[in-house]
Amino acid sequence: MRKLPTITLLFVLVSLFVTARADVPPEAGYKRITQQLIVESQEDLGEYRFFLKVGADLKEFTLKKGERIGIESMGGGSFYRNGIFLAVPKASLAKLNEAPTDRKLNFLQQAVYDGKVSGSIELIRHGFIRDLRNAEAAAAKDPVYRIERDGEKGLKAVLVSGGAVDTKVAASSYSNDSKSSGFWVAVVGGSLMTLAFIFFGGWAIRRSNKP
Repeated sequence: MRKLPTITLLFVLVSLFVTARADVPPEAGYKRITQQLIVESQEDLGEYRFFLKVGADLKEFTLKKGERIGIESMGGGSFYRNGIFLAVPKASLAKLNEAPTDRKLNFLQQAVYDGKVSGSIELIRHGFIRDLRNAEAAAAKDPVYRIERDGEKGLKAVLVSGGAVDTKVAASSYSNDSKSSGFWVAVVGGSLMTLAFIFFGGWAIRRSNKP
């Protein structure tokens, strides 16, 4: 009966450490900013449904003619730094089941998330949380995209204003510049702490199993 509390404690400690590591401050000379994704359309795009894919989540948004929607990340930490805004033809979703399930995403949502719906269009890759050089961060504004019809792809996203450097960021959390020694000390130290937590947990479990 002593094993369960030990495992629980280990899980909590590791989870807290991973969360803290995801929130390591940016390097010297950089500032961390949060940016909304703003989307608008001047056309009636009623034959599409729009989704945001962030981390392990998927959320649907309604985009109406002449209106703007402001979209924020659905979570914190590195797992939710970046998102993908998608358009999916309603006709392709018509036969997919939207009934609630015991999972986080229903059948339709999971199909959209996995990219298994025909005709899906990846419109925007957006960084909700970004580490920018101080001068760039001071001038950064939330990007505004207009969704327009496109003869080749069906729809496209056009950057109207805002954004910072490359709005279509890659999945990496930091720039490609060389890292400071402090950065690598934090990474290596964090990895060693994680291994120490795992080792301690295994040792504690073995002790708890002894008669």
